[in-house]
Amino acid sequence: METKQRADLLKDEYIMLQQFYEDIDNKGLTMKSWAITVALAAMGAGIVEKNDLILWAGLVASVMFWYLEAHWRGLSYFFSTRIQNIERIFQNGNLEAEVPLQVYKTWEDEYRNVGDRTIRYMFKPFTIFPHVVIAGVMVLFLIL
Repeated sequence: METKQRADLLKDEYIMLQQFYEDIDNKGLTMKSWAITVALAAMGAGIVEKNDLILWAGLVASVMFWYLEAHWRGLSYFFSTRIQNIERIFQNGNLEAEVPLQVYKTWEDEYRNVGDRTIRYMFKPFTIFPHVVIAGVMVLFLIL
């Protein structure tokens, strides 16, 4: 394969991965907005109806949204590995040695090396908020 063709394929792969990475951020914001909406509805209904079961359901839902967002963000880690690989290739000028279109292989190799990242990403600052606040408010309402 010619160097120009290899560079074009790597560029296309990089653009696709960067778009996917940004899409995960959008999904994270969507999950946060759904978590807030569900929490407010559960808090309101639980307080008006004086029903702790509704508050418990809201608490469980908030933890599920938190886990789901962390899972998605954890998956983005494996794509960022390939993004960084491609950036290094262009920085070092090693186009001749690199095989383009290796997203799945890179993802799988990195997953085997480091394992699932969900729990780790649950405690990252950009993931933890507002989920912990929601869960804390729900627990507060359950105690009161």
